Amino acid sequence: MTSTASRIEALRRLPRDAASFYEISDMDMVRRFGGVLWIFGAFVTAVLLPLWPPTERIGGGGWAVGAGIVLLSLVSAVVLLRWPERVTPNALLVMTYLAVATLALLVWVGGHPYVPLFMIPILYVAAAHPPRRVLPVFVAVAAGCAGPLLYDGWDSEFAAEIVAELLLWYSLGLVAMLFSATVKLNRLTLTADEQEASALARRDALTGLGNRRAFDEALARVVVGARRADRLTLVIADLDDFKSINDTYGHLEGDRCLREVAAVIAKTVRPSDACFRWGGDEFAVIMPSTDTAQAEAAVGRIAAAVPAQVAPPGEDPVSLRYGIAEIQPGMEGQDLVAAADLALMSAPSPR
Repeated sequence: MTSTASRIEALRRLPRDAASFYEISDMDMVRRFGGVLWIFGAFVTAVLLPLWPPTERIGGGGWAVGAGIVLLSLVSAVVLLRWPERVTPNALLVMTYLAVATLALLVWVGGHPYVPLFMIPILYVAAAHPPRRVLPVFVAVAAGCAGPLLYDGWDSEFAAEIVAELLLWYSLGLVAMLFSATVKLNRLTLTADEQEASALARRDALTGLGNRRAFDEALARVVVGARRADRLTLVIADLDDFKSINDTYGHLEGDRCLREVAAVIAKTVRPSDACFRWGGDEFAVIMPSTDTAQAEAAVGRIAAAVPAQVAPPGEDPVSLRYGIAEIQPGMEGQDLVAAADLALMSAPSPR
């Protein structure tokens, strides 16, 4: 009972729109499985044709219809197995409706023995497509199964048989849908966990800013953009006399200062700027589309905000030293970092 409830909950939590649903599906496997089902359908049809000749409606022409359906099934299988990447989810759905239509035609020319083949598209569409796209296919299958009642006249025994078969097939389709939903939700959870782990690997645990790895990746991206005639400035800052804070007041107090300084920098810079804990007591701010003068103005705002908003561990206010470097033609990311670091080393203490 718990397992069934969990699968129903998984179905409820799946994305509502088709595009998001297919994004969390293993569509390559879905296509290849569809190819296998087309082969299976062609095989079963080929076996049934001699046993129940499709000559009841149009005589010898029924053989041509049956052979055409087998050939169409094999061609569909080849497309799905040989070129799966070319078949979109919408095309897969169209192929499912095509399967229902060909089965309805086969029932018309061959009679009732071919009706059970409708179970194949029911199970496939239930496992491969979102619920909103499954229900119309179920309706189409019901119409295909009920066809003989229209052109052969009412038969209460056959009608009861069709209803029983549809209820069985729909139940199996629901089971397939529930199991598929569980697999997709597990896949979605795994993807979210991977994304979270990736984000954590790029986040400094103490300050919440991006870490050195995130800095290196971000700088590499913006340097490429800066080469396309854009501007880019890098600011590297460190806490002035941070060693004495740790030695005098302890590392916990030093950690508090780092956290508060990081928060002040993050809320003082522009939304387009990216802040990082570069290492130790050093911070880096990547400023796209910014020249040296604009970066100096931003540094001035940070320089005023830090001592005003960070509680000092002693009598002296917390302050930063800064190094600023603007990218020049021919510079790589490491050259920009070296220039900003050199500027930081030569910067005077603000105290």
